Amino acid sequence: MVAGMTQDELLSENLGKRLHELRVSRHLTLSSLAKSCDCSIALLSKIEKGKARPSLNTLHRIATALDTNIGNLLPTARAQPATVVRKGDRPILSDNLLRGRDGVQLEALSIFAPGSSFQVNIHHVAVGGRSDGCITHPGEEFIYVLSGTIDLILGEETTRMEAGDSAFFASVIPHGYANPGDVPAAVLWLNSPPTF
Repeated sequence: MVAGMTQDELLSENLGKRLHELRVSRHLTLSSLAKSCDCSIALLSKIEKGKARPSLNTLHRIATALDTNIGNLLPTARAQPATVVRKGDRPILSDNLLRGRDGVQLEALSIFAPGSSFQVNIHHVAVGGRSDGCITHPGEEFIYVLSGTIDLILGEETTRMEAGDSAFFASVIPHGYANPGDVPAAVLWLNSPPTF
């Protein structure tokens, strides 16, 4: 760790550096990227400098505008592609890296690698936790509720799901979720192609 920096500050700085690398490699200005992902130039500049944390929804819009996914923006997810990912070695995307306290942590079961056709995470959702609004993107998704209860939001419909329930849907449908229960929930989430 860099002297004088907390782990959170180091994560934010590394995310910012990776975002800057991708933006420059695609010959995009801050202004053009900001317009593409519906963010302010000031916010993007602060994220690149490690001075601001994006929400998960904002990070998703940035990744989409850069024609990549969130996994490719995270320095931990690029560190060592592997076919075996040990329990203690899985990267966790949480409030330490993102703005907001939505009570959601994403545990990467598969490490992002260029050319991957799918990505698998466990979404750990605290009591009262929720996704950062609804998102859309190309692809398909499969979820399986490992424990607890979630409300799955698909377009205008909300479906209560309990441990053992599963769902499959096209990612172009606006989707999100919330934990209305009184215990934390864990949801196995597969995206194809990789989104997070």
